[in-house]
Amino acid sequence: MQRELPIAEIDGVDFYVDAEREELCQVDNPENCISFSVFHAKNNGYFFIYNRKSCCWAWDKSYINGHLNEHLVVTLPALMELDPEGMALRYDIPLEILCPASMDKPPQRVVAALRPVGHIK
Repeated sequence: MQRELPIAEIDGVDFYVDAEREELCQVDNPENCISFSVFHAKNNGYFFIYNRKSCCWAWDKSYINGHLNEHLVVTLPALMELDPEGMALRYDIPLEILCPASMDKPPQRVVAALRPVGHIK
């Protein structure tokens, strides 16, 4: 049985959150995936730079600096908040340990926090 993946909306584009496979995959374009390896930890979540045209992460500093309006800094909650079931599967931990019945059920959909990119050094 295939599990129902949670969705993260990034700049109007829906991505499945799959902590088991460690990636975000665009709902209407499953070939477009963003690996969790590009995430940077921040407080209780993660951030990465996102290209609005390609709907993917961006890494080329000179291109980003020359096209600031095409990029956003995306901030997402911690993976445990986004996809606890995927985390349980990935690390072979019973879901009941990660998410006791007393905890709130994680949302099936989150909207990423977005902010403009400043010049990158």
